[in-house]
Amino acid sequence: MTSVAASEVPCGAATVKVEEATGVDIQPVSEEQSVTDVLAKVTSGEADAGLVYVTDVLAAGADVEGITFPESSEAVNTYPVVALKDAADADLAQEFVDLVLSDTGQSILEAAGFAPANG
Repeated sequence: MTSVAASEVPCGAATVKVEEATGVDIQPVSEEQSVTDVLAKVTSGEADAGLVYVTDVLAAGADVEGITFPESSEAVNTYPVVALKDAADADLAQEFVDLVLSDTGQSILEAAGFAPANG
């Protein structure tokens, strides 16, 4: 019994990409409205498996076992970060962006399961 996110949400769109890349047609028992709902189905035992992000697997700790597969690289989400030049506190906004892109920020994000920034 597999649970996935609905195709309208980001993790569901990633699931569609994984299906296309692997040639596997996943027949889920449930389609959830968020990746956290998929993870909850798995951790509660309502589903035997679910397709979630690496970050969610790491956050769940020993409650789940993550399985990597090469085709997952076809389903990478990009998270842009920018400071708005018209922000109420543009300097603070830029400090945040600088922190996220710094070695320290990237280390924290990597520990949470995110891939490094591309520049």
